[in-house]
Amino acid sequence: MKASEILKPLGVFVVVIAVVLAGTALVGTLAGSGSAGPADGEEIEGQSPGQFAPENVLATSAPEDGEISIDGAGESKRILVDSGHSNRYSRSDLAPLVEALAQAGHEVDFTPDTPGDGGGFGETSYNATLREYDAVMILQPTASFSDGEIAGLTAYADGGGRIAVLAEPPQLSVGSGLSAQVTQVRFGAQDLVGEFGLRMGTEGLYNIEDGGNDNNYESIVASPDGSSPLTEGVSNVTFDSAGYVVQTGDDPEVRMRAISGTRTLERRQAGRYPVAAQNDNLVLVADTSFLKSSELYDLDNERFAGNLLEFLVSGDKDEGVPEGSGGTGDGGFGEDDGEDDGGENGGGGTTPITAAP
Repeated sequence: MKASEILKPLGVFVVVIAVVLAGTALVGTLAGSGSAGPADGEEIEGQSPGQFAPENVLATSAPEDGEISIDGAGESKRILVDSGHSNRYSRSDLAPLVEALAQAGHEVDFTPDTPGDGGGFGETSYNATLREYDAVMILQPTASFSDGEIAGLTAYADGGGRIAVLAEPPQLSVGSGLSAQVTQVRFGAQDLVGEFGLRMGTEGLYNIEDGGNDNNYESIVASPDGSSPLTEGVSNVTFDSAGYVVQTGDDPEVRMRAISGTRTLERRQAGRYPVAAQNDNLVLVADTSFLKSSELYDLDNERFAGNLLEFLVSGDKDEGVPEGSGGTGDGGFGEDDGEDDGGENGGGGTTPITAAP
């Protein structure tokens, strides 16, 4: 091959490379002499819609401030927290509530964690123990209440005792180990609240609309339905694991509803679902998450929690036989042999754990 045949294509290639490099340098010079391009996130017509600008895509959280307020001028009351029905809550989550009650001059005790603790915990001692307390709080029980316990709690409410039941919709629970099984955890006090014309719905709730949740579609927002002491000073609360309340009788009154745009998780049906209702001395709230330390100061959660505690300590429980208990002479709570087995409060051997102020 002749040298000219080799050099000719090589020369063309060198010329092309030179042209490309010269063009690149010219573009860089022209760009450097003009104004700088828009900063990252700034809207560019046809390229960057405003909703993708950084200030518009950052999630905003509900304000977290406030304090739990309870009137400490009244009589000192004793509140019992149920722990004997496989309740799904952590005592550490209740620390702010226990502290607020203690500062207001009230006492909080916990029942034994499981039946059998404290010297034979059964329905007789459970009902007998109720007589020692002005109010009882039952948080997410997953074990059912016996007929005797339901009868005792119903008589307790009839006699002026206050009951707050906090519940959550059915949830799936996964066991541990290689042969782990998936089971559904259900609300265990359905029969109890049924005596008061209420029941828990079978689904959770969600809301995907703007302003309808707290950075999580299942963290719904609820607002008062009318005015009542339970919702005084409350505009909106957030519930992270909310279900809904169903009225099965005429006596209960709805206290709070999910805001517009809320739907059920399975059927996707929209509605302003009741999430808190009251029948005289019993309140049912279809969520427990708002009491956790991480959620307690979102929106008006702490005000609603304070009102709930105020409800518990503002009752006037009868010392005698509740009306309609049949005049058994035992306060309508079943038999009690009166023996003291060394428990702090007697009552058949239960030894409630006192929460220190």
